[in-house]
Parts: sequence; C-alpha cells; structure tokens
Amino acid sequence: MDRKEFLKDICSFGICGCVLSLSGDKESLHAEDAAMDQRLIFARYQLSKLVSFMAADTTSASAVGLLQKTGRECAKLGKLHANFINNPEGYFAAARKNWGTDFVWDKDKSMITVMVAEGPCGCPLVDPKRTPAFWCNCSAGYQRETFETIFGKPVHVSLKDSKLNGSKRCIFEIRLT
Repeated sequence: MDRKEFLKDICSFGICGCVLSLSGDKESLHAEDAAMDQRLIFARYQLSKLVSFMAADTTSASAVGLLQKTGRECAKLGKLHANFINNPEGYFAAARKNWGTDFVWDKDKSMITVMVAEGPCGCPLVDPKRTPAFWCNCSAGYQRETFETIFGKPVHVSLKDSKLNGSKRCIFEIRLT
C-alpha cells in the first residue's frame, strides 16, 4: 500500500486529522481539507436531525427560544451591528454592501423589512436538502440581537419567508417597540 492509499483509508475511518497533523506536507493538506469537508457534512446532517427532533419532540415555544438564543450568539460573534449603534442607515448600507441584503424602513409604522439576498442559505451549518425550515428561528434570533443592539431597545422579529421553505429570499419584519 502506498502513502496515498494509506491516507485515503485512514481518512475513511475518520482518524486522518491526527495523522495528517504529523505529516505536514501539501498532499496531507488536501486530505485534511477532504476530512474537514466530511466533518462538516456530518455536522450538518446531525444538526438537521437535532432541529427536526426539537421541532417534533419539544414545545414549540421552547424550541423557538433555544434556536433564537443560538442566533443571538451568532450575531454577537459577527459584531458588524455593534459598529452602528443608533445608526440603522449605516448598518443597512454595510449589510447591503457585504451581503446584498435589502432593507425597507417604514418609520411611521416603526417597522423594518429585511430581505436577504437571493441564493443559497448563508449559514454554513445548513444542509439545504435536510435542514428543516424550523432552523430559520435561529436567523430570527440573529436579527433580534442585531436590531436590539442598534436601537438599544427590544424589538419583535417575525420570519415572513425562508429559503429553507422554498423561497428565493429570507424575509424578516422587525417591529420596534
């Protein structure tokens, strides 16, 4: 058995991360990338199952709350919104430039409509073939954290449409309270 076959065999058993870290050459980096892809595929599969179980086996309010907390944490990691406290127009411009997100702000109704760019879901944890649309409650939490930080007060977020539900765009309504 040559070296390539050996690495291929051990990667199929999921133990290549340890071996590859010892080898340190370009061939091993490609195998490490392949192993990472396999781990990500596995993580996406497991997450889709977890979300399906949550949606089926827990109270809706409890499951929605957990997913929204997860989304809030994701927003905190990204931190873009923290640069735009009391400057929603600045955030709109930055999000439009960075992600292609569109916004409509009806100041009279204290409502912002967020329209995520067309294309695949931007969440790296989503398996578009398996992840249920219930997962989008995570994105509602992301929007909530973002706009509560920008405005410095509570907001209400409603998911109006979702890519995981077959729409071309995710659409959220943000109501300022």
